[in-house]
Amino acid sequence: MKTVIIGGIAGGLSAASQIKREEHGAQVIVLEKSGDVSYAACGMPYNLFYKDKPVEDLHALSLDAIRKERGIDYRLYHEVVAIDPSRKEVTVVDRELSREYREKYDYLVYATGNQPNRLSLPGFDDADVFHFKTLDDTRLVKNIIYEKFPANVILVGSGYTNLELVDVLYNMKITPIILEKAATILPSFAEEIRSKVLEKLGEKRIQLHTNVDIIEKKGTVVRTASGDFEAGMVVVSIGVRPNTALFSAAGGELGVGGAVKVDRFLRTNLLDVFAAGDCAEHYVRQLGRNGYMPLGPVANKQGRLIGSNIVHNNAMKEFCGIDQTAVFKFFDLTVATTGLNELQLHGNSANYVKVHVDTPTRGAFPGGGTMRIVLLFEKETGLLFGGQMIGQDVVAKRLDVLATAIYKQMTVFELAELDLSYSPLYAPVWDPLLIAANKAIKEV
Repeated sequence: MKTVIIGGIAGGLSAASQIKREEHGAQVIVLEKSGDVSYAACGMPYNLFYKDKPVEDLHALSLDAIRKERGIDYRLYHEVVAIDPSRKEVTVVDRELSREYREKYDYLVYATGNQPNRLSLPGFDDADVFHFKTLDDTRLVKNIIYEKFPANVILVGSGYTNLELVDVLYNMKITPIILEKAATILPSFAEEIRSKVLEKLGEKRIQLHTNVDIIEKKGTVVRTASGDFEAGMVVVSIGVRPNTALFSAAGGELGVGGAVKVDRFLRTNLLDVFAAGDCAEHYVRQLGRNGYMPLGPVANKQGRLIGSNIVHNNAMKEFCGIDQTAVFKFFDLTVATTGLNELQLHGNSANYVKVHVDTPTRGAFPGGGTMRIVLLFEKETGLLFGGQMIGQDVVAKRLDVLATAIYKQMTVFELAELDLSYSPLYAPVWDPLLIAANKAIKEV
């Protein structure tokens, strides 16, 4: 059995590793067009802070380990330029040796990831404009920071990546300035959460300009309808789109958000072709249909399942789906979400109730903080729809408890009965989740 995998970062390497794990004699070829093996992209903003910390520290495994220990034929600088599903082969360009060849496959895994949306405006193809999507981007940004010492950085867009960069740059004594086209930030978060992020921006005196229409970048100046901004460097982070041109050109069907359309087994419409990760759709359990939420854990889970389904192609398993759980750091705050958000609930005409509570994170013990919990649940039944949190100290792990409750389709009544651990070092007598659940019960 021979499997060819296009893309070797998260989903691709996970698929390759699982195939070799379950069938040692299988031939697995990974074709990665960049010069980097699988890496932890979410760690890129924080790597900037450490001048002498190599970007390569973010590699999940060394190339030698992938090839020798896992037995995977992992080829760097190999770009697939065409897929022929009828002949079950791909056309590959080896960029290092400047040669083109064809590779046959029994199974093909399409794991090409996504690419950043770009501003098609004058000046935004300059050398000092970055999109901070790959390790190469990280290398370039790091070089600019430590060689040219920019006084400020213009951040176009206010999504997770740029907000994490705000935190990092501020602590590096570089002034971040956010330019956002929309009227507000974090649209999928409840106002009760968003207001705390905005409050932190104000506390740090960080400039946030909303409703900004950018005109052009001219030299070191970003011109907008709201005024001109001097830029030592520019990072554009205005969303991503799946890398699907190669797949589509081969007759592949696209779905949500232009991502590769997959079934529950992660098969595409092309024979013996699977897709995983940031280029593919993701099944959202609560909606009962596919969506698109590109995150590393999802890519790894999908890749692993594909590997298993290829080996056990007569007894495939369905992808269990996602509950849209995500978290990011913003200064001393953790901002987190799981389940459905209000925009989705409105879109599905759900009869929901929202409550929020503010509580301490620990008992009578130093080092704690405060946190805010928002719960979204069904009126009358109390079924949990979703939740969001923001605060200091232990927030992410409490969100994981809520994510588990949503996975098991629990109600606020059941959430309130959970036997959560107590010690003043870790929680108040009434854990914040229990406080939120008890408040929710009064509103059912």
